[in-house]
Amino acid sequence: MNDELSLSGLSLDGRRIDLGRLRAGTVLGLMGSPEDTAEVIASVAALSDVAPAPQLPTGIRAGRKRVRRWVKEYLRRADAGSGEAASAAAYSDFGVSPALLDARLGELGPGDAARLRLAVAWATGAQWLTFVDPFASVPGHIRTGLRARLAERAAETGRGIVFSSTTLTDFTVAEAGVADIEKGQLVAFGSLEQIIAEPRGALPAELSGVNIYSGLARKGWVSIGHSAVRARTELDGKVFVTLGFRSALLSLDERDPAFTSATVFEAIVVGLRDRGSCIQAKLSPVDTEMGLPLTVDLADLAGVRDSAGRLHLEPADGRGFGVLHPGLGASISELRTNVKVGTHVFVEVDTSGLQAYSVEQFD
Repeated sequence: MNDELSLSGLSLDGRRIDLGRLRAGTVLGLMGSPEDTAEVIASVAALSDVAPAPQLPTGIRAGRKRVRRWVKEYLRRADAGSGEAASAAAYSDFGVSPALLDARLGELGPGDAARLRLAVAWATGAQWLTFVDPFASVPGHIRTGLRARLAERAAETGRGIVFSSTTLTDFTVAEAGVADIEKGQLVAFGSLEQIIAEPRGALPAELSGVNIYSGLARKGWVSIGHSAVRARTELDGKVFVTLGFRSALLSLDERDPAFTSATVFEAIVVGLRDRGSCIQAKLSPVDTEMGLPLTVDLADLAGVRDSAGRLHLEPADGRGFGVLHPGLGASISELRTNVKVGTHVFVEVDTSGLQAYSVEQFD
């Protein structure tokens, strides 16, 4: 049994990338869409003693296929020689029941499909395993248990795993690190803490709840493009800059007394969406020499709490339950009436929430 698997020379958009060496018993995560990570997963699977990623076929005809038949086809493709005893042990490890093997693929729910994919890869007997978004659509409590089980079994048996995902919590088991892959580029590679603390791509920024920009630091100031948004810094040169989804105050009134600085800019709401318990807006500045494109939390339906953790239902400032920007409406219903795609709002950025870090660190 090998102690390490070399991940140098992997293919990404026709180029070679180096993800170091994967130690036995550890897990490496690829952060990115299935389209962005598929080539890397395939090039890992092409290495010696690596099992291919088990992917369930889709479509009406494929859905009629019996699970047991698909398992045999996958194990044959993986050149597995582990036998029935190893398969039975793998099914037991990941909670695959005999009845599930007699079902049709189209009858599997997300949880059972995930269990099956983990188990059949395990049953190959290969030391190194690959998975494409193995926990996709799996409910939270089941997802957490399966993720932990996979990492525990890898550590116990000395197997190594490379998997992809677009969900932040999946990478908590990535002991060997996380590679952020976007648009055919290896954007960053390091520990989960490094990837999230100083994101260098759109996906980790989105997953960790911040806007990300390219900026320039010079003469003690960091600026973002040509905008008027600036903050003090000790850095010099090209930087990445992040601003949290709550690092701005919005109002319908340019002269709202809640604004405390001169750098208030006008923006247009170009999109509305839900994110967790929050309602968010995507903003585009009317004047790019004054403002920034921003994603901003408009309201939090989990409520707004003070520093002591007390839930505010009707604070003295008139802010209703869940409202983050009283200048947009004193209640959720007023907010929904006042703010739509195309609405003009005024924005003040809280530059104390601005974080800047060097572009050069990953290079």
